[in-house]
Amino acid sequence: MKTFFKIIIFSVSICLATETASAQMLKDLLNQAANSSAVKDLVEDATGIDLSATVNVTGKWNYTGSAVKLESDDLLKNAAASLAVSQVEGKLDGALEKIGVKTGLFSYTFNADNTFTTSFKNKTFEGTYTLSDDKKTIELKYGKLLSFAKINATVSVAGNSLELLFKADKILDLLGKMTSNSENGALKGLGSIAGNYDGMKIGFELKK
Repeated sequence: MKTFFKIIIFSVSICLATETASAQMLKDLLNQAANSSAVKDLVEDATGIDLSATVNVTGKWNYTGSAVKLESDDLLKNAAASLAVSQVEGKLDGALEKIGVKTGLFSYTFNADNTFTTSFKNKTFEGTYTLSDDKKTIELKYGKLLSFAKINATVSVAGNSLELLFKADKILDLLGKMTSNSENGALKGLGSIAGNYDGMKIGFELKK
């Protein structure tokens, strides 16, 4: 009988040890999986939580082209407009170029002390910036050269690429303050493009 009990105790011990080892292996696998980009993407899609949250805008970012996002309540119109985003961006590229927003002449530099500069042709506009807690929006507050203009944008950083998107009327107003009277015609062209779509956000694609 004693031998029988010893066998039972030994068997239970083996089972517990195996279960503990399996649990540890599972934990290790889960830890490894949690660090994989695929699992992060799944969790972020399911929860809406950005697990990385490491948006870093510091550095000099040079303009490479326009960016467009359409946010219309009219789903049919928005779906149709989304198909034409590339065409809209092409038109914006041309209109922006006419007022001097083009590669080599337009850039943002964000410093670690929350100051920034916008370089536009031969001008430099200085200010301060604040990233939101969720690091999805940025507030740009310009200094005296732009009469303390303040503008908000959605911000997205992926590697060496930065996207800034503004409400169309706000960025048009800011660009109007940056440009000369002789460029008003081109600026109106930008306004007419933006006016064709409800809820359009326009902005800039930039690279380091």
